[in-house]
Amino acid sequence: MDEAEKLRAFERDTHDRVAERYAAFFAPVTALATPTLLDAAGVGPGMRVLDVASGPGHVAAAATARGARAAGVDLAPRMVALAAARHPGIDFRVADVEALPFPAASFDALVCSFGHGHIPRPEAAVAECARVVVPGGRIAFAWWDAPERQRLQAVFREAVAEVGAEPPPEVPRHSTLRFSDPRAFRALLEGAGLEDVTLETQATTHAVPDSETLWRGGMEGLAMTGATLRGQPPAVLARIRAAFERRAAAYRRDGGLVIPIGFLIGSGRVPAAA
Repeated sequence: MDEAEKLRAFERDTHDRVAERYAAFFAPVTALATPTLLDAAGVGPGMRVLDVASGPGHVAAAATARGARAAGVDLAPRMVALAAARHPGIDFRVADVEALPFPAASFDALVCSFGHGHIPRPEAAVAECARVVVPGGRIAFAWWDAPERQRLQAVFREAVAEVGAEPPPEVPRHSTLRFSDPRAFRALLEGAGLEDVTLETQATTHAVPDSETLWRGGMEGLAMTGATLRGQPPAVLARIRAAFERRAAAYRRDGGLVIPIGFLIGSGRVPAAA
């Protein structure tokens, strides 16, 4: 199995396993970007909108609430089942974003909420997204800002690095930080031929009750983070937890933790037909 297929299988199988916990813990974080993401794609009443890497379906549901006719696709069957159960009026399908099961120009707009950094071949995926959108339609992607501004995953990542722990062999050697660089994000969109490419930076916060909730959320609800933590011997995991607690303490406020969240919204227009 080559590295791309290993990553694809890992993402599918892991998100199947964590679907419910991801929806409970992490979907409220990704939802912070949803209004800006839909605005960037120009989503409004009557539009046909595709949500790729749709997870538990909240972006497609938000598009529907705007009066759009939304559909969603995700690689993980359990995520699709969860989305369909939560939002029964929306067409959710199991599909790979690199090979979407729709004819060309099927949608007026397309959105992807924090998915493209997990895709094995993102350049092919964005080109495929452009294929299914009408000429002149907009595509918008959300991704995380740099770790110094996107602190939720960073407190785990930095704790693991402090201890010197390595991911277990089943975790692909894949960096999710590539598109946290605005230059790489812009180059991805422009490389697919999109026009009028824009990038927006957004900053907000997310509250959790305590460090135990944050730790359990990362362990049980995040794909690569959780797999890395679960793959450590107990003594190493205890050292990671201690390093994590020191970092989490910096965000303690009355009533819990308030974590800085930063994300980027990149969007562009499919070229008009010649």
